[in-house]
Amino acid sequence: LDACLGAIVWFLIGFGFAYGDSADGGFIGTGASSFAIHPADWESSYTSEGYDWAGWFFQWTFAAAAATIVSGGVAERCALGAYLVYSVVITGFIYPVVVHWVWDSEGMLSSFNTSGSALLGGCVDFAGSGVVHMTGGIAALCGAFFLGPRIGRFDSEGKPVPIPGHSSVLQVLGVFILWLGWYGFNGGSTLSVFALGVQYARDLARVCVTTTLSAAAGGLTVVSIEYYLSHVWDVVAVGNGVLGGLVSITAGCVVVDPWAAILIGILGGFVYKGASMLLVKLKIDDPLDAFAVHGACGFWGVFAVGIFCRPEYAYNNFAAHGFVYPGSNPSLIGVQIVTLLIEIVWVSVTSSLMFFGLKMAGVLRVPPEVEEAGMDVSKHGGDAYTVA
Repeated sequence: LDACLGAIVWFLIGFGFAYGDSADGGFIGTGASSFAIHPADWESSYTSEGYDWAGWFFQWTFAAAAATIVSGGVAERCALGAYLVYSVVITGFIYPVVVHWVWDSEGMLSSFNTSGSALLGGCVDFAGSGVVHMTGGIAALCGAFFLGPRIGRFDSEGKPVPIPGHSSVLQVLGVFILWLGWYGFNGGSTLSVFALGVQYARDLARVCVTTTLSAAAGGLTVVSIEYYLSHVWDVVAVGNGVLGGLVSITAGCVVVDPWAAILIGILGGFVYKGASMLLVKLKIDDPLDAFAVHGACGFWGVFAVGIFCRPEYAYNNFAAHGFVYPGSNPSLIGVQIVTLLIEIVWVSVTSSLMFFGLKMAGVLRVPPEVEEAGMDVSKHGGDAYTVA
């Protein structure tokens, strides 16, 4: 539903707030041509060759991902009406503003803003560790906080009670689908392979290598940590580690060396596991570890660019690069940190206001009897599975 509803909302207003036109300010898009996008591609003066249509479609997939992340943090107790409301607000307003800041050519934090108005020359977040994943992860954390834990997640003494997923096979299948899709997510962010006068095939190929290495390193790291803690080789831990590694490399996949991608994935595994354990300690119930995978690893991914960005690959307007390399301006970490802080404040405040309003209106969470019966039975017409 968030993909379906998000497509309409992204078409009507989200894409306009994100990309507007060349007359936009640094905070939000306002150009009318990107609201309900409608290029007159039948006219002889049309020269975009479909790039405008393709841009809308590609960016819709990112917007849908940001909203979908939130569902993992509010699973099994969020009311459908509230689910639809937050999907509209995130896709139509909260997420597009962040996109405009970092990816639009007029954005106040954008390395693609060549007018000189971008803060410290602009942030490097190539495919959205912060823009997409941290945005969705922080919104998921806010939703989980205001919803409260699922019934039975913590016992009378406040100790956590495991509620494992019903099918590790489906979990692993989902990870493989996401891993494959990530090559479109990261590799596709070059936006072309052999564009006229600009060839990005080299960069796309490198992106696929760094993406693979970070995912593999993340999976191996998390399953090793889990084995150290529980003496169990947990296939679910492998999956979450792979996803953590993918999120961690998404910001820097085009600007880091392979060795750095491996290290980013390893450290991303520790970031994921630490964030997951911290939320349990704080008694915040995040059923799918949406914040740990996307929020925490998204933060790490943007931060890591400031450390490992190779000077020859850097595209900050001041030629800033990662501080592990000698060079003329190893100061990229500054704008990366400032961007992270601004994004965290924006998403935290707007998401908290939204979820708090839904809670005060009494429409955020389903009644206890509905939750205990299961929403498949009580709301969606029957059991998800028929067991003889």
